Amino acid sequence: MGRLKFILIACLAFLAGHAVFSQDLKVGFGLVDERVSNGTFIEIDTVSVYEQTNYSTSDPMPYVRFDYPFSDRFSGNIGFQFHKKAIALAVEYTSETWSDPLQSLGKGGGTGMYLLEFPIGGSYKLIDKEHFDLMVDLSAVPVWVLPDPIPLNVEPQGIDWTQEIIDALNAAQTIPKSFYMNYQYGLSAEYKRFGLTLFRTANMNRSISNGYTLYGQQYNFPRRTRSTRIGLYYTFGM
Repeated sequence: MGRLKFILIACLAFLAGHAVFSQDLKVGFGLVDERVSNGTFIEIDTVSVYEQTNYSTSDPMPYVRFDYPFSDRFSGNIGFQFHKKAIALAVEYTSETWSDPLQSLGKGGGTGMYLLEFPIGGSYKLIDKEHFDLMVDLSAVPVWVLPDPIPLNVEPQGIDWTQEIIDALNAAQTIPKSFYMNYQYGLSAEYKRFGLTLFRTANMNRSISNGYTLYGQQYNFPRRTRSTRIGLYYTFGM
């Protein structure tokens, strides 16, 4: 957490240093509903590993953005937003020594991570009234990933928690890639200084995974995500 706090403070200081050049400062809070858009299934001897693609949560996301007007309709912007996510992994362990009807045993686990995102893009006003604006937004988003592992503190217990299952679930922390690129697009509506934004985010990279490493062996584990985000913000004139 100390490393995360240092990076957050450095990012906010960097953005604050650019505030003197901006017309508007937008500070908001949103929710992120992220889903895995493709699933990977790998088999390693008696262990099968796959990501749970139906796993989804509404995670909080604070954000800040500076807008630079180039004309009455168009403005460039740079921002910072962050939220916490997890890779939900499922493991099935099978053994020929087990008798029917118990042919396999499944367990779930995963690993956590903080996503630090820096949207860089532009906005175009579709509607420009005295107290109401409607804008379309498009941004490229560099994403840095800080791992926050969730290790299983479980001792092997018969067939319920075999060492193979524990090791396979703990290996989830080898999956996240430390950096990748997203893009996001959506609409923002403002009334006076209050705003509501709704946008979608998807990966530019073909995979945002390092792979999956178990017992020193690396396996291909491609993954992609997409999310829907909604947020409320307040605009400060600079």
